[in-house]
Amino acid sequence: MNLVNDTQIKLRQGGFTLLEKPMRPSPVPRPRARHHGRQGGFTLLEMLVAIAIFASLSMGAYQVLQGVLTSDEVAKKKEARLSELQLAFTLMERDITQMVPRSGRIDGENNKVLLAASRFGQQSDDWGMAFIRGGWLNPDGMLPRSGLQRVGWRIKDHKLERLSYLYPDPVIGTEPRIQPMLDRVTALRLYFYDKGAWKEEWTQRNVLPYGLAVELDLEDYGTIRRQFLIGAGGQRADNGN
Repeated sequence: MNLVNDTQIKLRQGGFTLLEKPMRPSPVPRPRARHHGRQGGFTLLEMLVAIAIFASLSMGAYQVLQGVLTSDEVAKKKEARLSELQLAFTLMERDITQMVPRSGRIDGENNKVLLAASRFGQQSDDWGMAFIRGGWLNPDGMLPRSGLQRVGWRIKDHKLERLSYLYPDPVIGTEPRIQPMLDRVTALRLYFYDKGAWKEEWTQRNVLPYGLAVELDLEDYGTIRRQFLIGAGGQRADNGN
């Protein structure tokens, strides 16, 4: 028997009655469950990775945008350059195709040359030319001038220039109106069509060639050649000079 039962028996034998409740074992405390789950938020490593990804995407978007802007700027510059070329050759075509067989007076003297074309002519850095053209508009004769105009072409300081005078026979000391047409021009060459062949020089003073070819050397487009038909080609001076 255990100690509790022996004590109860002895107390009963002595005339006493002792009632005791049986002792219950103390409950063993259970360990609390540990929650290994994390609280809301990002770790430092995750933040760094996110920043790196965002920076890469931003850099890529910037490069794409910069490329688009650069391409647009280049396209606009090329468009402006082509417009300049078109305008220059349009004016040149109008001048050459309307060339007339009339000699002009320079500094008061008649040189009897219909087409003055030579190397360094018109104070050009390369080839230059001068002649008289018709078709200069004068509606109803409102302006005190005729429809004839003395014009010239040359290159100066890498620029293609158009020279023009108000009258076909300018007085002594009259300076031409200089109109810059193209820049970045490195050379100007002229060729003359007569008797079925192109010639590199024109030495006939009192007759016009049938055609005129103009070659320009440009820094960006290389060599450009345009050929023009002279309407009065083969004709001689009509002013008796």
